[in-house]
Amino acid sequence: MGMAPFIVNCLLLYLVAPLLSQGFAADSLQHIDPAPPHFFPKPQDIKQPSAIKYSSGFCSGKPQSLTSLAATSDWPCFLGPSHDGTSPETGIRDHLNPPPSGQTYPAPLWSVTKGESYSAPSIKGNKLILFHRLHENEVIECLDAISGDLYWSYNYPTTYKDRFNYLNGPRASPAIDENHVYTCGAQGMLHCFDLNTGHLYWKRNLLREFEADEGFFGFTPSPLIEKEILILNIGGKRGGTVVALNKYKGTLKWLSDNHWDRSYATPVVSTMHNKRILFVFAGGMSDPPVGGLLGIDPESGKIHFSHPWRSPRYFSANASSPVISGNRIFVSSSYDIYGAMIEIQQDMTDKLVYKTRNYASHWMTPILRNGHLYGFFNNILVCMEWETGTLVWKQILKQVENDNEVESRKSLPGRKFGADQYREPPGKQGFGFASLIWADNHFICLGETGLLAWLDLSPKGCRIISSCRLFTASQTWTAPVLSKGLLYINQNLPSENSPSRLLCYDLR
Repeated sequence: MGMAPFIVNCLLLYLVAPLLSQGFAADSLQHIDPAPPHFFPKPQDIKQPSAIKYSSGFCSGKPQSLTSLAATSDWPCFLGPSHDGTSPETGIRDHLNPPPSGQTYPAPLWSVTKGESYSAPSIKGNKLILFHRLHENEVIECLDAISGDLYWSYNYPTTYKDRFNYLNGPRASPAIDENHVYTCGAQGMLHCFDLNTGHLYWKRNLLREFEADEGFFGFTPSPLIEKEILILNIGGKRGGTVVALNKYKGTLKWLSDNHWDRSYATPVVSTMHNKRILFVFAGGMSDPPVGGLLGIDPESGKIHFSHPWRSPRYFSANASSPVISGNRIFVSSSYDIYGAMIEIQQDMTDKLVYKTRNYASHWMTPILRNGHLYGFFNNILVCMEWETGTLVWKQILKQVENDNEVESRKSLPGRKFGADQYREPPGKQGFGFASLIWADNHFICLGETGLLAWLDLSPKGCRIISSCRLFTASQTWTAPVLSKGLLYINQNLPSENSPSRLLCYDLR
């Protein structure tokens, strides 16, 4: 009898040791990789292909030279280099040149026709990754960020069909780290490529392997890179809400033990109390609807806390990324749930600081500047005090436009959800469900029908520095991207005069 416990312990150690050697945390031993991907080493003789002219591209020439005082940056992932919609770039213009003679819209530096997609491009160095759908394939293309020329392309079949008749292309933005590119399509097909050559290192089918569903709008949250791991909000039935993979080999690192469904918000990582913490705003298609903010140790997958914050409506979802400053996190969602400020204590527990009905984000992640939060609450631009949630001001942002622009906009369809429509009083145009980024002490605002503006936002109010219409097409819901003095805009739907496009504008 005395030997039995010893034999059992030896047997358990024999079974568990291989899992520990694979890097699993002690509290994640129950999670075994359901389908470890095959790794394809990059051939030694493979070379970077030469760029060729994009088959449906236009390029007007070279951009202006950067000024000697300009500071530049990559935009390697969703929400930019700081994961908060801001860029450290300086020395850029706060306007576009007027349209050429006889033209209606300002001329881009270059443009390429794209397929269906809400995915924003990601940029590192002179490489831009465009992720979209052409016919029955999701397509990853590496373009020259300055000319729009094509370096390499990869595609695979997809059958995704949006249940609400929105676009059927990918939603998640690519993530670039070192020389690796990560993309995740609308049906959860995850790929890892070599940035320079397009070589495929590995791939996974997240929805199938972790028993997740497509949700209301397909797989939407973008991949997040944290040191040696790739983090995804998956909402799988096999394991949990969040998965972490080895970013080089694609093998499972850990699965969270929480079972909230996948949201449409991309996770973020921050340092609080001298610890790295992963914040995931979860909650999607589940009945009853559940979700909220998760605080997770990114190394082990251990959940520090789970703070419920979810609309009671079934047809709802959390879609904007958490906003972080100090040891506080602001989360918000539409569908009658609004916003909340949560404070993380020294012992990694959560504390609700305040609830507010002054801000609710449908999908745009608001931007924090100088103690104030700026963002669009549906079609209303809001300035809110960060510490207290006090409303400072709100307004429907509009800009005077000429009669031709008003006429071209009359044929646009109304939004399929909510009471707000695209149509505004004659002579005025609302930005609608717009998006913001921040750079060089100004906000850049893209309206949902193609109106672009530079804004001076402060607690004193909103001043439009300059504005222009780039095109007239609805569902312009992808936020602008800025890198090295060039501004990239997704025209997601065709207009009367142009197909769906990725456009690049020179701000140097």
